[in-house]
Amino acid sequence: MIQAILFDLDETLILDHPVSLHALRSCAFYAASWYSLDIPHLIQTAETMAVRLWKSSPVFEYTQRIGHSAGEGLWARYEVQTHPALKTLHDWVPDFRVAVWRESLEAQNIHDDALCEVLAHRYLSERRLYPRYPEIDPLLKALAGYKLGIVTNGVPDLQREKLEGFGLLDRFQAVAVSGELDTGKPQRGIFDHICTELGVEPSACVMVGDNPERDIAGAANAGMKSVWVERGFKPKDPQHPADLEVSNLLEMLPWLEAQ
Repeated sequence: MIQAILFDLDETLILDHPVSLHALRSCAFYAASWYSLDIPHLIQTAETMAVRLWKSSPVFEYTQRIGHSAGEGLWARYEVQTHPALKTLHDWVPDFRVAVWRESLEAQNIHDDALCEVLAHRYLSERRLYPRYPEIDPLLKALAGYKLGIVTNGVPDLQREKLEGFGLLDRFQAVAVSGELDTGKPQRGIFDHICTELGVEPSACVMVGDNPERDIAGAANAGMKSVWVERGFKPKDPQHPADLEVSNLLEMLPWLEAQ
């Protein structure tokens, strides 16, 4: 019998990539108000440069372990430092953020350090929008009889800021953040932790997420059933089949009732 439903956060309950793209576009259009430039090229270059420069981080291996991305590095605060690497990131990312825009603008022969500083700060503010997927409110009401948990990769303050910003934090009985535990999906440890917090066995849980390699494979590692939600950003992976595939989370309700 299913007792608990566990959810991934980004791109499962809340929109992530579309908001990041909004912030990049806002920055690019602002830069274009000062210089004649190719806006789509600037956006694409900034995304590419962020990933490339992120790999030069002194704690890149740590960010990989907890599932913390370059895109998140452009706006995370790193004020909650549960690991020494988070202090390192706190001190390192200001230069990283400026460098992303410096390299991106220089690709179009634009050299303006002051503008790079402005764009780094503009992204910080523009990225702090918190839209959720439209089915989330009716879904959580329908799941009132289950224990609910969040299993998310990322740094502590950013993931919890997202939950608070989206108005979701008080809707779940437990939250497991990889940066607080020093282990993340698909490793079993983070799933065992949330089960302990909720007081349930893994076999009594369903993991719901959009990432086959992290969410679906992680559920299998932990001995849980899984639901893959197709949001258009992570392709289906035959190596990590879910028990159910949906395009809208409300579609899983009849399946849950039958378990």
